[in-house]
Amino acid sequence: MTIKELDGLHDSDLLSVLYNTSGDTDWSIKLTIRCPNDSGYVPWDGKLLVLSVIDVASSNYSVWGVAGSETIDHVYPGVSATLREGTMKGRPIGAHFNFEFTIKFISGSILEVICQDIQVEIMP
Repeated sequence: MTIKELDGLHDSDLLSVLYNTSGDTDWSIKLTIRCPNDSGYVPWDGKLLVLSVIDVASSNYSVWGVAGSETIDHVYPGVSATLREGTMKGRPIGAHFNFEFTIKFISGSILEVICQDIQVEIMP
């Protein structure tokens, strides 16, 4: 999975966000998403997806309440300097993270993530 492939989530409805912090490591965030019929990424057109962000090193979710559903506006690479600074202590001793990205929502809500892996599951 690449950040570029996540462009297909534009205009998708966010149905839920689940943080899994049950272990000492490998925390994850799962977003349940309904893609529009014209997502721009044919395999996801009209599908229900679970986007799993795995082994989260750092995350920031700023939420603005809206009337009606929440919709993804854009997914782009990178996070704020403030979020990145939180992971800097581990980097000199060899810690590295494969993904840094931000999801911006129509409401103005923002989800920033630094993690090891991203997986997308198409639900039946």
